[in-house]
Amino acid sequence: MYYIDGPDALLWDEYKYRHDHIWQKLFQITIAVVVLGAVPYLKPEITQVLKGWILIAPLLGSMLALITLALMHFELTLFAKIAAAHRAHQEEAGIVQHSRRNYFRYLVLTYVSFLLLVSFANIAVVRLLWL
Repeated sequence: MYYIDGPDALLWDEYKYRHDHIWQKLFQITIAVVVLGAVPYLKPEITQVLKGWILIAPLLGSMLALITLALMHFELTLFAKIAAAHRAHQEEAGIVQHSRRNYFRYLVLTYVSFLLLVSFANIAVVRLLWL
């Protein structure tokens, strides 16, 4: 088994924290955007009363996804620095030889971009269906 102590333990803790933080935020944002986007479908009668105001919830979801895209860029930049240091330590210790390619940043940003596009499409659908 491989044990970490000293400054390497701090690096490992920071790596775990950042990685878990990114995943946690992805799940939270996904749930929030989906729930906000689903509001117009919950009670169609309310949609008829509120008219254009019903778009506020899906628009909020889209804004949340857009802000997340920007903030995730900064979070992933910080995580990449920590991950590079952690991987360098693992390679120096002979624990693991990592590939030079890392698709985590690309996949996370692609996912959030897709979430944003779907939320925009949902706004268009709600607008076409009920307004």
